Amino acid sequence: MRNDRTSQREQFVASGVAQLRTWVPSDGVVLFGTDVGYMDDYDTSNEFALMGEAGMTFRQILASLTTAPAERFAESARLGRLAPGFLADKVFLDEDPSNDVRAFAAVRYTIRAGRAIYPGQMTPALQFP
Repeated sequence: MRNDRTSQREQFVASGVAQLRTWVPSDGVVLFGTDVGYMDDYDTSNEFALMGEAGMTFRQILASLTTAPAERFAESARLGRLAPGFLADKVFLDEDPSNDVRAFAAVRYTIRAGRAIYPGQMTPALQFP
């Protein structure tokens, strides 16, 4: 909706926020993701802010990124949290999302299966055995 009139875009966004505001208290499960895969040209911080505007706490948003998808795709026995025997994928943020949920988009490093996948190389002080 980048080229649409502002009022149409605002109505569309307000409708989505209202739907989410109704969905979450009714025990609706929220999964954060896209239907196009990874994109490095899109800032997700606005989406996190809208989730907060809809009433989601930072813990609920964190669950939408971690435990909820693992449960939905029947992988909660090995994914979605840090625990013995789980795959230790980690995301390191520059800021604390409990202070501002937009911080979920401030990714400094991402580790998957023990290897840095974002930004691609780690400083020696942050390397893991």
